[in-house]
Amino acid sequence: MKIAIVIAGLIVVAVAALVAIQPSFLKPASLAVVKKSDIFGFSPGMTFEETSKLVSQRHYLCRQGRRSYTLECDINGAKVTVDGDATDARHPIWRVNATLNNPGPQDAAVKSISDQFNAQAIKDRQGWTWIVGRGLKLSYDGHALNLVDEAAEARLRKEEAKR
Repeated sequence: MKIAIVIAGLIVVAVAALVAIQPSFLKPASLAVVKKSDIFGFSPGMTFEETSKLVSQRHYLCRQGRRSYTLECDINGAKVTVDGDATDARHPIWRVNATLNNPGPQDAAVKSISDQFNAQAIKDRQGWTWIVGRGLKLSYDGHALNLVDEAAEARLRKEEAKR
């Protein structure tokens, strides 16, 4: 009996030490910090079919752009352009651009974006940049947000250069 009490005590101490070192140990996965990686629901990597469903579900006002897999939308006063890859059969989104109508003070906008995307802003020459997911880069120049799949963008540039 004494041995069982000692073992139970050691287990309690070990769990307490683990929680002290790594507090997220006891948090369920559903409460883990999730990074946002979309603008108005559009995220690089979504197929064009998924994008069309999102437009229908949310009743966005969109029209097909000049290129066959580009959507131009007016959402909550923002001009949103969604570019899909025309060469891939699933036509995945590789870039989402949202030009904001009245973004307000830049410092407040940067803080709000950092909070929404749960990411640290990096100041550069063009404005601000965040890494918001695997290979996804978000940038803000004071007027527009641009969310890009960097690998897809590099591949598309390379293909354009070959033409």
